[in-house]
Amino acid sequence: MTKTGINILGLSGSNRADSFNTQLLSVALECAKRQGASITQLDLGAINLPFYNGDLEASSGLPDTVLDLKKQFEAADGLIISTPEYNGFFPGLLKNCFDWLSRRTGPEDPILSAFDGKIAGLMAATVGGSGGIRSLTSLTTQLHYLGVTVLPRPFSLTHAGKAFNDNGSLGIEQLTTVDDMVVALLRALRRSD
Repeated sequence: MTKTGINILGLSGSNRADSFNTQLLSVALECAKRQGASITQLDLGAINLPFYNGDLEASSGLPDTVLDLKKQFEAADGLIISTPEYNGFFPGLLKNCFDWLSRRTGPEDPILSAFDGKIAGLMAATVGGSGGIRSLTSLTTQLHYLGVTVLPRPFSLTHAGKAFNDNGSLGIEQLTTVDDMVVALLRALRRSD
């Protein structure tokens, strides 16, 4: 395996202990690692990230957890995000993260610096047959607004409760599709250099 020099940051929109989206994210990040990328998987549920509050920001500035999160985003070249679908949209866990990351540390901090130049591959896993397509649509809209380039053709994993083997792996067809998305992300990131 040859190192690519590309840093991938992975986020799951779920903080559930046995989340299918976190499992799917882990599969994708392993694909990226096999392709030579450096990977970091964030656990948003483990970060002490308060709900965005303008009064808190005005009185205390950005919390240290937000500053650390901004640094991780700024250091990443690309993003892989796997999201559940809650009532037709991506969850508040991701939205709150993006709301904080969109804030500036001061006048010298460029607007949307955490998202500058980022390219993202998106995925969703659901226990039903929709595959999270509505959450992927709303997430794509949000990321475009923040200036992130989103790869076309996100991956939707339907019937996720039956898709993963006991060891957390996917069947060959689904794994190939995830790997194809990761390869496309790395190719796009190489082109953007």
